Amino acid sequence: MGLKICAFGSGSTGNCIYVSSGATTVLIDLGLPATRVEKCLSLLGADPDEVSVLLTHCHSDHISGLSTFCRRHPRVKAYCHESCYGSLYRKLEGARSRITAESGDFFLGDITVSPFKVSHDVPCVGYGLLFGGRKAAVLTDVGEVGAGLLESLADSDLVVLECNHDVEMLKNNPAYPPVLKSRILSGKGHLSNADCAECVSYLAAKGVKQFVLAHLSRENNYPELAFRTCREVLSRRGFTEGKDVLLEVAPADRMSGLYEIS
Repeated sequence: MGLKICAFGSGSTGNCIYVSSGATTVLIDLGLPATRVEKCLSLLGADPDEVSVLLTHCHSDHISGLSTFCRRHPRVKAYCHESCYGSLYRKLEGARSRITAESGDFFLGDITVSPFKVSHDVPCVGYGLLFGGRKAAVLTDVGEVGAGLLESLADSDLVVLECNHDVEMLKNNPAYPPVLKSRILSGKGHLSNADCAECVSYLAAKGVKQFVLAHLSRENNYPELAFRTCREVLSRRGFTEGKDVLLEVAPADRMSGLYEIS
């Protein structure tokens, strides 16, 4: 037995990642419309009344559907790291009573949840989820990934990792003011394709076999470019995509495939 993972949608307009052990269903963030999340759960045979929600941070593309979803499903509970609780409490008036703050590792059913702090412009975490000797890690908003964080991901079987923007596309985008470009490019912004590729190649050398590239910018990236950038760096490091390492891109506007690690 192992974990099943599916991105219901991942991008600058909304994020929600499904992880299931079979007995326990977890959603990491709920930044999509509640009706869309319900349809995705139904397609996977999951009961929306029995899910738990893990929140990474307070930005709207990660929480915008939560209050409606909680109102429609009274038994649903949400969890966050204590460092994020204040900012989430202020943003989620309709779901405040559902949110529990945790300070370290905890259990949701038979899944062990391990939050880890990441560098972003608001308090933010990623999550490791462990079940049956397997681990999936989700890290979708981060400006930089240091050596310590990489090591904490290195024992994962599958990593969902931000691959937000192409640096040149961002720099040359006339619709983005300089202050926004600086924020995105900073150590508290978002991970570029090139930086993501370096992380992927490092983790591949540590034995991680499967990666899902996530949170692509709609204006400053596109799936083929994100995929190609990571594949080229992997190739230079001696890894063949599709043989040594599986690499896929999570769509923004539809469900991804269902990934299984067992």
